[in-house]
Amino acid sequence: MLRSLIATTATAAFMTLGGLVALPAAAADLAVEVQGVRSGAGHLFLAVQTPQAASKFPYAEEVFAGTHQQAHEGTMRFVFHDLPVGRYAVSAYHDENGNGELDIGSAGIPMEGYGFANNPPSHTGPPSFDDAAVTVSGASTKVMMTLTY
Repeated sequence: MLRSLIATTATAAFMTLGGLVALPAAAADLAVEVQGVRSGAGHLFLAVQTPQAASKFPYAEEVFAGTHQQAHEGTMRFVFHDLPVGRYAVSAYHDENGNGELDIGSAGIPMEGYGFANNPPSHTGPPSFDDAAVTVSGASTKVMMTLTY
């Protein structure tokens, strides 16, 4: 299941808003601050999903927007520009070894960092869409998350 999250997030990293949907007149920016990045190895991937993907979050293939950056230790910032006003769930993972996946140990526990908007607990699996959702409105919305390793 986590491999599906990785594939979805990695795919999102190469998508742009252009050509996916026609933007309505009301659009805003979503700034995401990811705290607790433990190293500069690899890349940090982010995915933004809409309520249409809620029943399969975070494994849904329906990713609205995504991006990635070379990782650096500490806090990293991302901005998604001109999102339609609405609710979105945000997820991230740190691909430290650069293999394009969130590595999972034999017990099914991630060996690389991952996180969700609002920092919901994930002791028994990933959070629900609602637990990781933010409402984008106004000119800009900011959300913070802390990676779990």
